[in-house]
This record gives sequence, C-alpha cells and structure tokens, in this order.
Amino acid sequence: MLCVEGLSFSYGQRRVLKSVNLSVERGLTCLLGPNGAGKTTLLKCIAGILRPETGRVIVDGRDITGLPRREVSKLITYSPQEFSSTFPYTVFQMVLMGRNPYINPIEGPRKEDEEAALQALRTLGLEKLKNRPFTELSGGERRLVMIARAVAQGGRVLLFDEPTSFPDFKNKYEVMSIIKSLSEKKPVLVSLHDPNLALTYSERAFLLKNGKIIAGGRAEEVITPQNLSVLYDIPVERVTAEIMVPREVVP
Repeated sequence: MLCVEGLSFSYGQRRVLKSVNLSVERGLTCLLGPNGAGKTTLLKCIAGILRPETGRVIVDGRDITGLPRREVSKLITYSPQEFSSTFPYTVFQMVLMGRNPYINPIEGPRKEDEEAALQALRTLGLEKLKNRPFTELSGGERRLVMIARAVAQGGRVLLFDEPTSFPDFKNKYEVMSIIKSLSEKKPVLVSLHDPNLALTYSERAFLLKNGKIIAGGRAEEVITPQNLSVLYDIPVERVTAEIMVPREVVP
C-alpha cells in the first residue's frame, strides 16, 4: 500500500503541491486533473525523482522519504509520460534497463535480470519485437515497451504518468486494459486527463486542482458531473463509463 501524507513541493517561489494526502491500495487508482495541476510533479515526488519540501511517502508501512533514488526504485516503479531514445537500443535492451536498480554497473546484468526482462515481454505479448530497434516502433508500440520495462523493474507500487497521451483510439484502451490487469496484483496509480476512461477502469480516484486534492474515494462517487465542473471549470452534465473488451495479459 502507498500512502502520501502532507506532501508539498515548490519550483522556486511557485508552490506546485500543497499538503497532498492520498492512499493507493491494490487495484487501479486514477489521478485526474487539468494541465498544470501538478500531477507529474506529484508522481515524481512519490518516485523520489523530486524531493518534497514537507510530507512523507510510505510504502507498506515504511517511510521511504529521503531514501536514495536507487533504493526507492526497488519499491516504486515510475513510467514517465514522455520517452525517447536517440540510440537504436533493441526492445529487449530497453526493457532490461528497468532492472538498473538491481544491476551492478561493473558486473552488468545477471541471468535473473535478463529473465525478468524476457518475462515482462511475454507478459505484454511483445516477444516478437524483442530484437527490433526501439526507435523504429510506433508510438503505441513504444508505450507497450515502456510498460514492459515497468513490469521488469518489479516495484511494489506502479506509477504511470499519462499512459494514454497518444491519440490512437485502439491503443488507448489496450494500454488501460493492460494496466488494469497489472493492478490485480499490486497498487497502481495512473494520471489521466479523460474522466470517462478513468471511470471505466479505476476503482478509486483523486482529483487534483492547483496543487490540492479536492476529492478522493471510490471512482463512481468522485468522478461526478459536480466534481468535474469544479475541477475543469466547465459545466459537465454527464459522465459515463465506456465498455471495451480488455486484452488478456499472461499472468
């Protein structure tokens, strides 16, 4: 279980997060908010990439605030919104990079690291792509590879920042179906823009506006027209969960 208590963060004099409190249990929890609300900053603070000014991050009862980034990465896996590579690494090499927190830089990857990467590719059904250059893949394929890398890393908690940020309709639902399957075994926190998508896949939701959590709880109780009208500053009449057939993920 992931708990965030009283977390605040500023860029210079600009306060971005203001005493954020939330908890993420096993299952899929969504973080909704407009651009500039602080979603990415919050995920980076949780993952130890940014150091909060105040507050604590707790994983399974252990306060990990201030731990070295390498140690945090063994507990929390963060998959960023944007990803690129100028060097033509293969898909397998990209996924193997998820094992960096465990790899001795002098000795290099162990057999168990390579097996973890291969298993992640099998889980996502990407074995056929393992020798393809990552730079030659489509945006949707790259996103699936980055999810496989997160699986290979093996953190107790998974964080995904805007995993549906590309426009392809099919890939949007394929990605969310896969993430939903992963959440059956561990806590998953995913930031999204689309309330309908969040309502379709999430058990719980938190709404972030101007660096503050304005609502949190069961998704169907939080993602309401009234709350969304406040969140996005536009009138919302109706929110519906869209039913799609999820892709099966090999356990």
